[in-house]
Amino acid sequence: MRSTHLWVVSFAVAFLVAPCAAQQTTTMGSGTAGGNTTISVRVTYEQSHQPAPGMTVELINTSGGMADIRTTAGNGAATFTGITGGRFKVRITGPGIEKAESDTFVAGGGEGGPYVTENMQVRLAQTTGGVAPTPAITVVIPEPAKQEFKLGSKEMDKKNWQEAKDHFQKAIAVFPKYSEAFNNLGQVDVQMQNGKDAVDAFLAATKIDPTLQQANFYLGQFYYENMKYKEAEPYLLRAAADQPKNPQLLTALANTELQNGETDLALANARKAATLPNHKQFAVCHLIVAQALTGKGQDDEVAKEYKEYLKEAPDSPLAPRVKDALAKMASK
Repeated sequence: MRSTHLWVVSFAVAFLVAPCAAQQTTTMGSGTAGGNTTISVRVTYEQSHQPAPGMTVELINTSGGMADIRTTAGNGAATFTGITGGRFKVRITGPGIEKAESDTFVAGGGEGGPYVTENMQVRLAQTTGGVAPTPAITVVIPEPAKQEFKLGSKEMDKKNWQEAKDHFQKAIAVFPKYSEAFNNLGQVDVQMQNGKDAVDAFLAATKIDPTLQQANFYLGQFYYENMKYKEAEPYLLRAAADQPKNPQLLTALANTELQNGETDLALANARKAATLPNHKQFAVCHLIVAQALTGKGQDDEVAKEYKEYLKEAPDSPLAPRVKDALAKMASK
């Protein structure tokens, strides 16, 4: 496990043509190319810490203008992709809540990194009758646990990692089903380079709440980098569902499915990745398509994918082998 903001994946893909085999290694960052970044927002109700779906999430730039807008999904998550680096705020509005606005944060560049997460809490508004609406599912979290979580979140914002960890552990000791505390504990352990502890915390978080994006993202990374593809697949599936237009995630998912023998799924996701903006840094998706089609009597399509790969990655160390594979196909 590396940084909260950066996922670097060792991406090995084997493609077979006649007796020759080739392998490529590339890297996969969680942001997009050209210095852009991905901003993930997770919104929960302050009173219960349960996800807040159907909320409007505005990404506000330093001039006060709206850079982008999203609506939270059922797990309270909203994701902004392809955002040019800079300073932003997040504003949350919606039915039955008070407007909430984050502090200014940095996205992209050396300080912000290519992957930024903002955890936001919204307060239920009082109705004219004096009764606040409640979310459909309410989990009662003991007040001492909530206080420890708040203290941990403040220390986390200050990058006081050990202090934050202590508070999250205390929150969990009071309330062992506190998924958000486990999730934040995992993020803190990532920053402290406690890889095993981070994985344990994220596993605990997803057992309580399988929708936690950050936990799914890092567990997918951990198992993928260790080539445990069966274990990686469910977490990558959830992460890709949160970010359906992220070519990095789709390429990793496609390779995982290919390694797990799920050829049709791998083919669909690799082809989808190849249609997205900024996918050229993951030209290897064309080799996944080629591998999935090999042996199915579609040599013309296989050759087409090899040519697309050479067009998008002409200087790749794998390019000579791809050219050799094409030459052998042409000579048949």
